Amino acid sequence: MPYSALLPEDHGDHGDHDRRITSHRLDAEEPWLDPDEPVTLGHVLRAAQESGCDPAAICYRLAELGHQVPSPEQLATVTDDDLRLLSRKRYSSGPWLGPEDAALLRGHLLWAADSLKRSPTELAARLAELGLPAPAPDSMPEQVPEYTDLMLTRYEDRLLPDDVPVPVHHILQEARYWEEADDLPQALREVVSVRERIVELGYRVDPVVLTLDIEDLTLLGGDPGDDHYRLHLDHPVPLPYVLRLAQGLDRTPDDIAARLREFGHRLLPEGPLPRSVEPGDLDLFERDRRILLARNDPDWFAHLVVAGARTGRAPADVAERLRSLGFTVPEAELLAEVSYDDVDLIDGRPAVCEERFWLPRAAPVPVGHVLFSAHARGTSTAAVVARMRELGYTRVPNVPDRNVTDDDLRLISTEGDGSTPVLADTVPYGRVVCAAADSGAGPARTAARYRGLGYTDVVLPDGPLPESVDERDGLLTVTGTGWLAPDEAVPVPHVVARAHAEGTGPAEVARRLRTLGYRDVPSGLPETPHPGDLAMISRDARRDGPYIPLTGVTAEHVLCVADVLESSAHDVALRMLGLGYALEFTPHPDDAVIASLSADGRSPWLSRDASLGHLLLVAKVLGRTPEEVDDRRVELGHEKYEFSDVGGYEDEDVVLLSENADGRGPWIPRGSADLGHVLRAARATGRTPEEVGTRMALLRHHVHVPPGVVVGDLDLVEALPDRFRTWGTGDLLALASRTGRSPADVAARLPVLGREVTDLDYPTRRPAPSPPRTRP
Repeated sequence: MPYSALLPEDHGDHGDHDRRITSHRLDAEEPWLDPDEPVTLGHVLRAAQESGCDPAAICYRLAELGHQVPSPEQLATVTDDDLRLLSRKRYSSGPWLGPEDAALLRGHLLWAADSLKRSPTELAARLAELGLPAPAPDSMPEQVPEYTDLMLTRYEDRLLPDDVPVPVHHILQEARYWEEADDLPQALREVVSVRERIVELGYRVDPVVLTLDIEDLTLLGGDPGDDHYRLHLDHPVPLPYVLRLAQGLDRTPDDIAARLREFGHRLLPEGPLPRSVEPGDLDLFERDRRILLARNDPDWFAHLVVAGARTGRAPADVAERLRSLGFTVPEAELLAEVSYDDVDLIDGRPAVCEERFWLPRAAPVPVGHVLFSAHARGTSTAAVVARMRELGYTRVPNVPDRNVTDDDLRLISTEGDGSTPVLADTVPYGRVVCAAADSGAGPARTAARYRGLGYTDVVLPDGPLPESVDERDGLLTVTGTGWLAPDEAVPVPHVVARAHAEGTGPAEVARRLRTLGYRDVPSGLPETPHPGDLAMISRDARRDGPYIPLTGVTAEHVLCVADVLESSAHDVALRMLGLGYALEFTPHPDDAVIASLSADGRSPWLSRDASLGHLLLVAKVLGRTPEEVDDRRVELGHEKYEFSDVGGYEDEDVVLLSENADGRGPWIPRGSADLGHVLRAARATGRTPEEVGTRMALLRHHVHVPPGVVVGDLDLVEALPDRFRTWGTGDLLALASRTGRSPADVAARLPVLGREVTDLDYPTRRPAPSPPRTRP
């Protein structure tokens, strides 16, 4: 049999196939199989699975290429478990294990034992038979490991290699040291238990781990409540960590570093370490519990001020001691004494951001910072300026000397309520308008107040300012991204959103913006409000969603908005054009007819699904063909309707397809037409039921029309109970009563309608009408 007959139909090029099955990684790239070495059973199984071939076909081809392949007897031993054993994910599919995974096979076998419910010893022997460098079976446990043992084999979501010692921090983590750290003897017992179990699973631990004691736990575990003192082998060990432990354990920093090196830490502090650490030194390199002084810290000056205020020592003395401890602190002129007031004074958070931010001494000090600090300290601005210059700040603003009042604080507050943050150096025009609205003064007088406080950059528009403004005007100057600059193009969505919020037309909002001094304002906007404006300009028609671009508005977006608003897509398109949006299509008056359920250009509006009846009605109203109507619907974002070949449409087709047989919507859904509909359509058109049924079948509505049925049977068809109910003589009599026919007449017509009738002598008289019910 030729080899090609053994391959699947989609095997592709022979040469590429051969390169794949002869490459170790089955990727048609080196390294290649060695013809002098037997091909492993595992390679054959992986190659067969990847190529979609039978393992025998792989062996056949490899033998043709000169390789030594497994025997048929070996192939006969293959089971489904073998493929799961060879898979890294244990799913009988790739990615597959290879020689490069040798160090990870121990953990793989333990997890496979849990998945396959087989002994790790047995699986290790089988993996070796499959040709992978499996661990010795006698080094594996006899029993399937517990889940807690399996978790010991993973470190940072990866299998532990067994050719290097297990990291000591993995042992600490699995022993939950940070949960037991308050009881160090118990924590040590947990660590020893985990260590012993890892060794029992066949992993190596460094000899130094065998001598680990309570002091080492303190050394390696750090502070359980502070992540800054949690060590990691791949992260540098901070100098403060070494110094803190040296002081706490009464050891030299060199001793601490040496012991950490024994436990595998290589990223230790560089340079010579101090000979000793004094108890008071801890207060010098800890800025607070969460922030430590880095060896080359850009905030060194702020650190000196904080440490000096906390310890009462002169910043120069603090700097000298920190240098002796190994920190890099620049030489600089420093004050002899600082306090916590100075710490607050150099904290730039109120004027710059919400998080702590230390003011660099060489950077400009914000005006708002000086004003806020003067108010917080209850001193004059001159006193703040003088103290900052004493602290070494060289670029302090020339703020007029004054006491900052609560009203001043509200004026400089970004929110206008006296809270932080405050305005730094620039006063946006929107803040001027909002402050003017709050105070009742005009924008010009308000801008003068800001200048009186020392702000030199007060943004105002070119041209005259309004005499007065109100709260609504202030809201016009605030966008979702901040203050609206007077020389900035006012975004259309901003105008629309404000108009929606105020319940007014977008044109009115645009006029008020121009009155405020904004020049680049959208023009030609609608005068009237529309409740759906926000949905129209928002993605997915979600009023709280992101705004869509002004150009390239798709027909799909217009349809989505129309669905949400239950409106006409044509009306939506026209409104969006009025709002200044560019559509990818040109609206046409006929679109409203196409979108309306009754093809009259008015609500109710049609859903997205196409209906043949609707297409025929619209075509009739507009004087187009149904295909032309559908083409326009496609341009408007609808799916194309698949017309069937009926040899041309007739005027009465719209009657046949309408639910009420009146030639208007709603239209019968596909597959929902029944005999009652056929009879109603026959009555409306004057055709026979058989003619209506035949025509409806051409229109893809198949209804069984029994031979001999007539339009006069409609009352019986509509009154008949469910076909799946048990039918009896009582039902026949009830049907006669409901239709006003005689039982004999009903019995004669029911067989025509497919209902069996018991052969009885039924009365020929019609039932008497039931007397009207009277209230008791």
